[in-house]
Amino acid sequence: MDIVYTIWLRSMKRYVRSKSRIVGSIAMPLFLLVFLGFGLNSVVSTTSLGQQYVMFLVPGMVAMSVLFTSVFSGIQIIWDKQFGFLKETLIAPVSRLEIMFGQTVGGATTAVIQGIILMVLAVLLGLRINNPIGFFIALGFMVLVGISFTAFGIAIASRMDDMTGFQLI
Repeated sequence: MDIVYTIWLRSMKRYVRSKSRIVGSIAMPLFLLVFLGFGLNSVVSTTSLGQQYVMFLVPGMVAMSVLFTSVFSGIQIIWDKQFGFLKETLIAPVSRLEIMFGQTVGGATTAVIQGIILMVLAVLLGLRINNPIGFFIALGFMVLVGISFTAFGIAIASRMDDMTGFQLI
């Protein structure tokens, strides 16, 4: 379990130290929420839903952010391959399953953090939470999506040597 924690901690340190990654991953969904949501609010009718159009977009933007962050965390495997860190990790006396699990948990954690940040920003934009249980259900789905798509991204990246090919797939 120490191996999983160590690899998770490495992912968290890389995430926290990369301010441009945090800002970039939040800026695009926030841009779409603000400009599309408020810009098209008067054009798109969501009166049957009883809410503004920007609030209609929030779940999709949060899901999109978690999904893409999860899948693209597989790039870290390719990056580690190119710089030799993965080879050093693989020759260590630890199981490959623990290495993969640590990478998966690290990528899923960063994806869920970004989803939570977007949800908090949505609340600041005026999202009303009618039922707090719904927030925790959404958090549970973010965790499930984060883990499953991070594992999927790592599975694809483990078979590839090129970052460009990974991004195309």
